[in-house]
Amino acid sequence: MNTPPDDALQRGKNSTIATMLGVALVSGVVNVAMNPDFGQQAALTGTQLAANIVLMLLGFRWLHLDSAQLDIRRPLWLNIGIVLLAIFFVPYYLYKTRRPGLRLVPIALFFAFVVALTVASSIGSGLMLGFRAGPLPTSGI
Repeated sequence: MNTPPDDALQRGKNSTIATMLGVALVSGVVNVAMNPDFGQQAALTGTQLAANIVLMLLGFRWLHLDSAQLDIRRPLWLNIGIVLLAIFFVPYYLYKTRRPGLRLVPIALFFAFVVALTVASSIGSGLMLGFRAGPLPTSGI
């Protein structure tokens, strides 16, 4: 199998992570800009659905690069599980592909990354709310 050097794969993984954080940030901005009642409803908007699909595709790019770096092949059932329940199957993938003693850190970093994506989206939403035109809502006090 002809795979690129580990340095190129690691750079690709790092750039994919940075891109995912950027997509989450922009997603927060766009969701506020496109939804005038932001914060008032819990419905999934089309822009949020599109952002989630882009994040899933980028997540698979990272998994592809990681699998190439480790020279392993993910089974189809694992890919399907990652699409359906990534929060369970990505840690499973990390557990199975790392050596004993080196498993906890990647799994903890995955959960920290999920939180970082949420924070990035929240920052984007907060920035857009801060720059949004119009009067701020007032309470009836």
